[in-house]
Amino acid sequence: MARPKKSKDTLGLLHSDKLVENILNTSNKYFEDNSEVKSKVDEYNWIFRSLFDLLPETIENFWSGHVFPIAEAEYELECSIVLCKLGFYKHAIVSLRNVLELGLLSVYWDIDNQSHIDIQNWFKSIESTPFRRQVFNRLAKNSNIKTFDDKHDIFKKTSELYTKLSNFSHTRGFGYSSRKLNKHHSNVNSFNEVALNKWLELTREVTEIVTIFHILKYPVALQNTPIWDKLGINIPAGGFLQPSQTERIKKLISGLTLKDLQKISDNDPDATAMAKWVNDQPDLTEEEFLSQIETSDKNDIKREGYNHWIKQQRKLYNFIKTRNPDEYSQKLEYFQKLKLWAKENNCLRNEEFERVFKRVTTSE
Repeated sequence: MARPKKSKDTLGLLHSDKLVENILNTSNKYFEDNSEVKSKVDEYNWIFRSLFDLLPETIENFWSGHVFPIAEAEYELECSIVLCKLGFYKHAIVSLRNVLELGLLSVYWDIDNQSHIDIQNWFKSIESTPFRRQVFNRLAKNSNIKTFDDKHDIFKKTSELYTKLSNFSHTRGFGYSSRKLNKHHSNVNSFNEVALNKWLELTREVTEIVTIFHILKYPVALQNTPIWDKLGINIPAGGFLQPSQTERIKKLISGLTLKDLQKISDNDPDATAMAKWVNDQPDLTEEEFLSQIETSDKNDIKREGYNHWIKQQRKLYNFIKTRNPDEYSQKLEYFQKLKLWAKENNCLRNEEFERVFKRVTTSE
């Protein structure tokens, strides 16, 4: 198949495609050579994904949009990372303010455990985004947040961070401009390690603040809840963290701050009850886990037909063909087993599903 013709860069910008690509390559090389920096960026990104898992999901709120703020915050964080890699350091910092605001709104809307109701007018763009003071006043209603703030001044620290980020958003003079963050104070981007590290520190602060507020609202985050070991793939949709996710958070937040957060978590009856429920479940055996996967696969085959399902599976497992031939051979046997089951249950093809899938993917 011939490659599509590459379009030319015809806009005549100072930041040409070639320049931006060169900065991207330099940034990628920097992350390769500085694994500790790359590791921090990865950790911050994964922590935001963990916060998404922490939000409770029920039948009542599943399609309500209550997870939109944290999902959008995660998206804004990725945008910030990309902008930083391209040398747009100021704009990367501006995106961090969006991350902070959305991260706080995630807790704000659920402070009374009815975000699926309270968020609707804002989610539908009928209601304006609440001001910072309004957000703080509502967050302070939570007893855990109030207790923590009395000792750690979390609202004051959040305001100070918000001001730092806002100075870049509103370009408070030369000191908060793109030129200041560029090498030689130029109006043309270049890779700048100093600016990258400034962005990295602000990213850490934003991630820490947003995470602290989520822990205070959902203190089960710091409990040991090996949900995967206990329930396999049939885990609740949200409301818990895996132990590895909790450990990431504990690496981010340290010292007295973590100690006091852990104390709040350990003294929260709902958090400890949820942790007890998880740990009281028997460990899932390997046979039970494999049975869960097979049941899930059969449900997918009933919905989309074996022929379509197997195409997607082969895309997923082709990479192990040379890396792990034995595992690939086992997968082929498993696929053949499910094909026989599909044939016996008249599930080889679902033509209606295939038509809809083709229409949707073609329109994209």
